[in-house]
Amino acid sequence: MRQIVLVCMVVGLVGGTVSLSAQEPVSAVGADASLIRVETLELEPTVVKTGDVITQIYRVRFPDLISDGREILILEDRMVPENLPVHPFEAVALEVFKSQVNDEHIWDFEYGLRLIAPEKAVYVVPSFSFYYLVRDLGEDIEDAEIQQVDGGQGLVRYVSTMTDVPVLDIRDSIELGEFSTQAAFYRALAWTVAPLPLLLWFVFLIRQARKTKEISMEAAKDLEELERLEALIPVPPSIWEARRILQRHVQALEDVAVNGDGALNELERDLVISGREYLQAELPDLVTGDTPRDIQRHVEELKDGGRKEALAVLAGRLAVYHRGLEEGGDTATIEDPVQEAQLLGASLTELRPHMQFWRSVTGVFGQR
Repeated sequence: MRQIVLVCMVVGLVGGTVSLSAQEPVSAVGADASLIRVETLELEPTVVKTGDVITQIYRVRFPDLISDGREILILEDRMVPENLPVHPFEAVALEVFKSQVNDEHIWDFEYGLRLIAPEKAVYVVPSFSFYYLVRDLGEDIEDAEIQQVDGGQGLVRYVSTMTDVPVLDIRDSIELGEFSTQAAFYRALAWTVAPLPLLLWFVFLIRQARKTKEISMEAAKDLEELERLEALIPVPPSIWEARRILQRHVQALEDVAVNGDGALNELERDLVISGREYLQAELPDLVTGDTPRDIQRHVEELKDGGRKEALAVLAGRLAVYHRGLEEGGDTATIEDPVQEAQLLGASLTELRPHMQFWRSVTGVFGQR
């Protein structure tokens, strides 16, 4: 019988202890202690007299645990001013500003405190606890464990009177008048005069550029003579015109009568002139004074290919015609006009732009 009574007493004591622990708040410890952070901001003002309201802000930060299946509940009913143990201060007002940044909740508890005390001194705003609980979603609030975290303290200097900062009027009482009109005038004058030097330089440069340069009579005569001589120099034909003239003379070879050496001699002179003009148009690196032999050497330095071969034929025949004219013989150097015309015509055909383009395209695909 005694054993039964002892067991009942032990069970009763344990049950009572568990019941009391569920009713009393527990300080935030362990893993949940880092969930709630309280920051005590600077209070305003720090110097007060009787009846002045002090503003103290406590910033509470805690994470959003909804994604983990839990939530944190701040027990705001325990944070009301009349429940705060802040003696000798009196909490008279409270505003809560709630915000959320990403996954963090930020609540600002802005308390209005008032101090009424007989002794003027430095007082400390005592710290107090913020109560909260962490519960699983769907769990009853009564089953969750109440926890607490403490806020910080603040210092207030309590005085009887406050000295106002005096305002000293140190301005001279002499009235000097208004100068806004004069200032506007001189400002406009400065902006008007400032760009004038640049404008004068610009006008001077334009006049210098448009001024006619004076030259002496001898220099004017020399310049006029030079212009006259330059006007006498024939303008070299373009490559299209030079090709057309040379083709016309090659066509004349086929039409010329074989029995007339005089016509062939005259045609050779035309071929020398038109051939030189065409080669100079085809080869821009040539100069006016180059001889047919110089042209041949220039062609030999070109890149191997169909174009070089065609130019070599034209340069070689030009050298033959030119040598025959220099020797001054009555007999033409062209023995077979038809065969000569075919040789020159084949070279001109090879040098046509579309033929050169076709060779370049086939050469590229041939390399691949």
